Amino acid sequence: MTFFSKLQVLDFTGELGPYTGKMYAGLGANVILVEPISGSPLRRIGPFYMKRPGTETSLPHLYFNAGKRGLALDLTHEQGRQVFRDLCARADLLIESCAPGYLDGMGLSYEVLRRNNPKLVQTSITPFGHSGPLSGAVGADLTCAALSGFLHLAGIDNEKPVRAPDNQSYRMAEAYASVGSAIALYGAQRTGQGQFVDVACVEACAMALESSPQHWNLEGRIRRGRGREAASGSIHPCADGYVVLVAIVTNSKASWDAFANWMRDEDVEDWSTFANDKWLDSRYRKSQEGYETLCRIFEKYAATRTKFQLYETGQKHNVAVSPVSNGRDLLENPQLTHRGFWQRVRNEALGGDVVYPGAPYELGEIQWRFGCNAPRLGEHTSVILRELGFPPSDVGEFKKSGAVYAE
Repeated sequence: MTFFSKLQVLDFTGELGPYTGKMYAGLGANVILVEPISGSPLRRIGPFYMKRPGTETSLPHLYFNAGKRGLALDLTHEQGRQVFRDLCARADLLIESCAPGYLDGMGLSYEVLRRNNPKLVQTSITPFGHSGPLSGAVGADLTCAALSGFLHLAGIDNEKPVRAPDNQSYRMAEAYASVGSAIALYGAQRTGQGQFVDVACVEACAMALESSPQHWNLEGRIRRGRGREAASGSIHPCADGYVVLVAIVTNSKASWDAFANWMRDEDVEDWSTFANDKWLDSRYRKSQEGYETLCRIFEKYAATRTKFQLYETGQKHNVAVSPVSNGRDLLENPQLTHRGFWQRVRNEALGGDVVYPGAPYELGEIQWRFGCNAPRLGEHTSVILRELGFPPSDVGEFKKSGAVYAE
């Protein structure tokens, strides 16, 4: 039995936060998804399995809540709050993404919950955190990406910012929340005292800016993408998609010569244009002439090759050219296939298989697991209530009063 397999985790999150609980479920922790009677908001977000909208067919819900058991309750109901308090009294970790002050207003603040469980760690994931002038503001992935600077970083030159899809600021915050929670859990194990972990999406997302703030602080320059600097991470079409070409790093003659030699060996039309040291000057590569010249010559050649043909040939010539993968490419990727990354899991409730991303890491001793399929709404409510010590009569009363929902 590992440290993680002993953990009791409550996941009271919705669209924001579920990946944190999933990371603990994958390591063997007993994770209970606590939902409102109406179900987690994530259940109503597509895409849906076989394009069939419904509370049990949301693919985001199926992925992020796999490996968890599920319980549905109403926190506006006193009996529902009592169940929540009892759950927290036995838990090691509570993960929640409620608006700051919501649980406090329900009489379920961290100070209240820890009275019966001093070792409880509560990790709160919110757009802006629990302090500061924006703590009470409503936020979303897009606003967090914008305010953190991540949105601007993805753009090129003076073009408008570009949003990365699929709630990347949420995913960043959830990853940091899993690490912060682990540190707090280790502290609770050592000292017997839990703590409140405050994770702000806007701060987690700002970590993705790398050296951009330093570029402004030290050089007075706003760093953005380099999409129109020829062969310095420029994107080019090919026979079946796109590739990214990095044929030169800073002003390295060796790397540029490798690219020119590749074009020569392939007998690319006008390849000799690249046999000129002017390409070592970043100012020329950034110029309209330099960019358009590279595109004209390289893209005519690339149009006759697939992205993986370009990748393999580039590798042979020590040139960094990478395919821009789509979903099909990822499913067929031989590297991911070899490592068993994709997990095909049968879901009897859906009457079919679902393919999921697998482990985010491989550990030498601890075995990652997919676990059970995501819970149906209220699937484990009755079982969990009995585990808490409630007799069948109380469970029936809770259901009848609307304090909980069970299948």
